[in-house]
Amino acid sequence: MAETFLVAIVDQDREDLALAIAAEEGGADGTVMHGAGLGFPDHMTFLGVTYQGRESVCIWELDEERAERIARRLNLELDLLQPYNGLAFTLDAQALAGMQFVGAPAQP
Repeated sequence: MAETFLVAIVDQDREDLALAIAAEEGGADGTVMHGAGLGFPDHMTFLGVTYQGRESVCIWELDEERAERIARRLNLELDLLQPYNGLAFTLDAQALAGMQFVGAPAQP
């Protein structure tokens, strides 16, 4: 079974929903990091002040089939395929350098 990282970048207002969708599919114990969406063009202003959305980056280590199933659900149910809504995608864990799996022996 190939290990895969599922990465979802969502608005912080949708973070709980993203975590709930993943948990429903057996993807508990993800890692969440918070940041600001500085890479997006300005798309909302209020009284001359530009809103820069707060984003959450959620990462799970899963088997490939489960990761792809959750990514599809996140993209569809959170409407992440629309501009500026976020993104969910998978990465092959074996192709990443510098990552060590929990419980895996250290590599020299």
